[in-house]
Amino acid sequence: MNIRNVKERDFTRIAELAQKCKPMATERNSIYHLFTKFFSSTSFVAEKNQRIIGFLLGFISQDNPKEAYIHLLCVHPRYRGEGIASKLLGEFIETVKKKNIRRISLITKPINKKAISFYRKHGFKDYKGPQTRKIGDVNVFKDYNGEREDMVLFEKSLK
Repeated sequence: MNIRNVKERDFTRIAELAQKCKPMATERNSIYHLFTKFFSSTSFVAEKNQRIIGFLLGFISQDNPKEAYIHLLCVHPRYRGEGIASKLLGEFIETVKKKNIRRISLITKPINKKAISFYRKHGFKDYKGPQTRKIGDVNVFKDYNGEREDMVLFEKSLK
């Protein structure tokens, strides 16, 4: 397996793989294209036999250059459990650390228990604040992405 930065031509293969990563949200192809064109230094694919089997799309905040954001992380269902997501995440973390990033943020759906467990295992904390309510063992922002679009906000400090 090989992990590398995305290339612009990867966007359609990333979009196809994203369809297999339920319950992760999928995007219009133009979003994947934007990441491969404008955020290639902080977005990665995992390849096996020249086939994309996983990806992480992330960026550094334009408003706060000490913060980074992970937009999507996906591994083909056939390859889950092989540590690919951890390797993609590790590549992202090492890349942004070199750019003096202090915090990484991301969101996930409260129903995505595997993602919640994965990010906690890697040191991410679900944000608790006045906008959140506890559902089970996780803090959830009600209507974070619009009406009935509750989300869990995770943060990891890199200090």
